[in-house]
Amino acid sequence: MDGAREARAHARALVLAGAAFAAASCSRGGGGEQGTAPAGSAGRAPATSASGGAGRGADTAARRQLAAVKELAVRKLAPGAAISIDGRLDEPAWQGAARTGPFVNVGTGREDRSLPTQGEARLLWDDAFLYVGFDVIDGTITGGFPVDARDPHLWERDTVEVMIDPDGDGDNKDYYEIQISPQNLVFDSQFDGYNAPRGGPSGPFGHQEWSAGLTSAVELRGTIDDDSDEDRGYVVEAKIPWSSFAKAKAAPPSPGDAWRMNFYAMQNNGGTAWSPILGEGNFHRARRFGRVRFVGAGGEAGGAGAPARDAGPAPAAAPSAKPPGATSAAGERPGAAAPSAAPGPKPGYRADPPDR
Repeated sequence: MDGAREARAHARALVLAGAAFAAASCSRGGGGEQGTAPAGSAGRAPATSASGGAGRGADTAARRQLAAVKELAVRKLAPGAAISIDGRLDEPAWQGAARTGPFVNVGTGREDRSLPTQGEARLLWDDAFLYVGFDVIDGTITGGFPVDARDPHLWERDTVEVMIDPDGDGDNKDYYEIQISPQNLVFDSQFDGYNAPRGGPSGPFGHQEWSAGLTSAVELRGTIDDDSDEDRGYVVEAKIPWSSFAKAKAAPPSPGDAWRMNFYAMQNNGGTAWSPILGEGNFHRARRFGRVRFVGAGGEAGGAGAPARDAGPAPAAAPSAKPPGATSAAGERPGAAAPSAAPGPKPGYRADPPDR
C-alpha cells in the first residue's frame, strides 16, 4: 500500500514539474522577439478575487470582454464633403467620424490614467484616401530628430502609430506600419511577416523603402523639446492614399469590407493602444489589431460612425483648435517641422512590451 502511495505521489510531482516548465517556457516567449515585459506590467487582464460561482462567472465575462478584439464601423465621406489636412480636426466630417474612444493599457486592456501618454483616434475614408486623426494627451512633447530625417526611430521618443493589415485576417502577413511624430516626421515600412524582415537591433525594420505617400499635419498644444513649461499634447491629421497599399487584395475597400488596424500613442518605445496586445507579443501582433469595417456614406453594410466596443467616453483633451502660442507643422513628408533640440528619450515607463 505504501509503495502504491509513493508511486502516485511521484507521478503527481512529475506532472507539476512539467506544468511549471511549460509555463516558464511560455513566459520566455511571451514578449515576441523582445522577450517579456517586466514582471507585473503586462500580460493578460488580471483576475479579480471573487468567491463563489456568480463571482467567478462575472470575472470570466469581464476578462472575455477585455480580451475581445475591438471593432469600429467607419463611414465614408459624404459627396461634396472635404477634409483639409491642417492639424485641426474641426471640419463637420470629423465631428461625426468614427472614434476609437480612449486608448488603453496594452497589457491589461483597461484605461490607465497613470501612463504619461493618452489618446484616441478618428477615422474617415473616401475612394482615394484613408483619413486618420489622433488627439494625444502628453505633458512633455519630445521631438529631437533632424528636420529632414527619413524614417527616424520615432518610437524612441513621442509619436503616434498606425498598424494596418489590409486582408483583415490578422495573420501578420503583408502588413504596414506608419508613425507620425510631433515634428511631423514619418516612419513608414511594410512587413512580410511578424517583425520581418529585420536587419538587427538597429534595423532596418521591414521594407523601409516603402512609402505611404501620405500627407500629414501636426498641431502642438505646448512647446516641443522644452521642459520649462507644461505641455498638453498634440493633434496629428493625415490622409493616406489607398494606392500605397499594393499588398491589399482590394484598395480602396468597398462598403462591408473589414481591415485589421491598431492605433497607438507612444513615448519612449511604449504607449497606449486602441486594441490591447495583452502580452501576446509587441505592437506588431496583428491578431490583436481591431477590426475596421468600412461603411457607405449612408451607413450601408453597417452602422456609421459607431464607437468601438468598450470605447467609453472620449479623453479629456484640450480642444483641437489652435490655442494662443501653439505652433503647427504641415505638408508632405517629411514636412515642415517645429524647431527641435536633440535631447535623449524621456525617463521610460514600462506598462507593455517594447515596440522594438
